[in-house]
Amino acid sequence: MNKSDNCDNSEFEYYSSIIEFFQNQNANRETIEIWKSKSLIKLMKVLERSSKKEFVKNAILVILSLFDENPPDIYNCRGKNVNSIDNGEKRSYKSILKTEFIDELPN
Repeated sequence: MNKSDNCDNSEFEYYSSIIEFFQNQNANRETIEIWKSKSLIKLMKVLERSSKKEFVKNAILVILSLFDENPPDIYNCRGKNVNSIDNGEKRSYKSILKTEFIDELPN
């Protein structure tokens, strides 16, 4: 087994441990926060010792997407349902959008 295989196995094992912890439905919010903090510290140490920037970045993204309570982006769950907007409002929005795009077009 070469060095690359060992690296791939350890990354696979790390991702497996993230998923295994995620599947543990018995963990309370405090336990999750402690685990998440320890995992992020461990990843920072990996980054400090090696050049595995992509692995660390991807692992952090997986942890945050699975365990973070914040919405995925600031526009999640914002705005109005298009079916709840009356025709007058729709025309007004279309007019505003047309103005925005026309102003941006080169002459």
